[in-house]
Amino acid sequence: MKREYYLAQSKKLEKSLDAYLQKMKKPLRQRYGEKKANSIMEKSRKYYPDIMQQMPYFETPMYDSLIVLGSRMMALKKGMKDEGIGVEEYVAFNITTTRNQTEKIPSFIRKIAGKLYLSRLVRLYLKRVGKSATANGWLTEVVDGKKEDNYEMKVCTKDCGMLNFISSVGEEDLKPYCTFFDFTMAEAMGVGLTQISTIDSGTCTYCMSHNGKTMWPEAIEKLLRKETDKILI
Repeated sequence: MKREYYLAQSKKLEKSLDAYLQKMKKPLRQRYGEKKANSIMEKSRKYYPDIMQQMPYFETPMYDSLIVLGSRMMALKKGMKDEGIGVEEYVAFNITTTRNQTEKIPSFIRKIAGKLYLSRLVRLYLKRVGKSATANGWLTEVVDGKKEDNYEMKVCTKDCGMLNFISSVGEEDLKPYCTFFDFTMAEAMGVGLTQISTIDSGTCTYCMSHNGKTMWPEAIEKLLRKETDKILI
């Protein structure tokens, strides 16, 4: 999928990885200590050139930005794995870190962002994004909720570009948790998010609402309970 698009930007992407790792440095050190954190970051940088070779390009700015973010997260995952940190710990670390970072943003601003995301105008934009992504291989349909529905927007995806990318770089164990970032951000914005079908069914379907509750997928919910138990102990 035109991977040369990213290879032409390799220097820029490597700089963006450095900025991402600098942002993660403090939480890494707090959780794992300075020596281990530095080793994780060094190894993440080492893996990044190979990851760039696998990055798909969808000619859709929103989705391509997600792939770039995913590439950084996969580099970090590989760095953490080299230090003996498994997938559940990786996911828990990311959710906790994102929660801590978003909590610094005033809650009213986050709620405004959530309302804007589900607004009629943004939904119209997302429908166009979905059509563009579909035309380039990441099948996406955005549907408005009706009066009788308990959601404002439903998103259905097939042949998920992110999941395929994750698999292409050898991180298939992330599959049961691959939506953790979506749910973390929905939680931060006060958007109700429910996954009503998973990739195992052939289609991932998500429903979003202003006033609903974020219903974490079962695999992530179990992981978060373990994380809470750790803190309590």
